[in-house]
Amino acid sequence: MSRNLADRVTRSILDRIAQGVVSVGDELPPEGVLADELDVSRLTIREAIKTLAGRGVILVKHGKRNRIAPVENWDLLNVELMELRGRMRGESRNLVEQLTEVREIVEIGAAELAAERITPEQLEEMRRHLGTMIQVEAEEGEPDVARAVEADIAFHRIIIEAAGNEYLAATYRPLEEVLKAVRMDTSATAKVRNEAIHWHGEILNKLENKDTKGSREAMRSHMGQTMGAVREDSE
Repeated sequence: MSRNLADRVTRSILDRIAQGVVSVGDELPPEGVLADELDVSRLTIREAIKTLAGRGVILVKHGKRNRIAPVENWDLLNVELMELRGRMRGESRNLVEQLTEVREIVEIGAAELAAERITPEQLEEMRRHLGTMIQVEAEEGEPDVARAVEADIAFHRIIIEAAGNEYLAATYRPLEEVLKAVRMDTSATAKVRNEAIHWHGEILNKLENKDTKGSREAMRSHMGQTMGAVREDSE
């Protein structure tokens, strides 16, 4: 069975939800009907249903028809589902603010721990990522926002790694996919990107000096700047 076919069916079911063809609580058509409509095998339909059930979108009960689950069940760390849920409930900005609040809780503490534990090699890698962000702004023409965002996320990932706490890393890792999507959105303006460069430089300076309190406060200021960008983007 082609994984691409199952992905296409998954996308088709999500499109039906987005278009209002099926709503929360509605039953999906029987597997055979879906297979005929989408011109795929029942096995492909089952694979797509399994994927969507794993993401919390579909409720599967033996002996009963599959139903669309309440949006509260949906996997918020899946970018596509976060965006779809936001469109359906008009809460996309609220969800991004909630994500930023989680970052504040996790990353401020991580910066303090990292100041005590970061290695010279990690600091050098952070300098390289900051250099990439600066270089993107210096280049002529349209800025490569995707490249800047990759460097931005990598910079923060090193701080999490340098904190040296496996539970912290396990908490942060699943956030990265949705963080990337959010940063692509909020980093669309040069003003936001340059503010991020400034605060990354401040954080790096405090980490280089093993300044635990300073690292914590620099990260707090950066998270404040990030929340401001999120709220400005929603206006």
